[in-house]
Amino acid sequence: MTRAREKSPVEEILADVEAHIDEWFHAKLPFSFRGGLRWTPATDVYETEREYRVMMAVPGLRTEDLSVQFEADTLRIRGVRRDPCGDQRHYHKMEIPVGPFERRVRVPRPIRAEEVTVTYRDGLVEVSLPKAPSGRLDVPIE
Repeated sequence: MTRAREKSPVEEILADVEAHIDEWFHAKLPFSFRGGLRWTPATDVYETEREYRVMMAVPGLRTEDLSVQFEADTLRIRGVRRDPCGDQRHYHKMEIPVGPFERRVRVPRPIRAEEVTVTYRDGLVEVSLPKAPSGRLDVPIE
């Protein structure tokens, strides 16, 4: 098992800046402040009466190349698409992105974390985040 390298305080700040840019402008920069090009999978986020749902298009990935975490009010989906042939080809045109990606989605209301489910099928990651009951309680007056 390999250990993930700890992020420096500066890397943590830059990751937060990127997350805010994504949230504010609904689009990621085509590069990372930490260097290099990156890609951003198409993502849909919607809400029903009972849950929040996140769908992300990541065709060609293996489940072991995906990671999904939920902490506080943020869902984080990370992964890497590998070039199946590595350096063994000369591209004339390359439109299918490869390399690492990360998306963060803020959830506006508490959820039932123990009931979160994630599926990966036909190139789509689907995350179901069931809503927690609202904190409001109507109390009868005697």
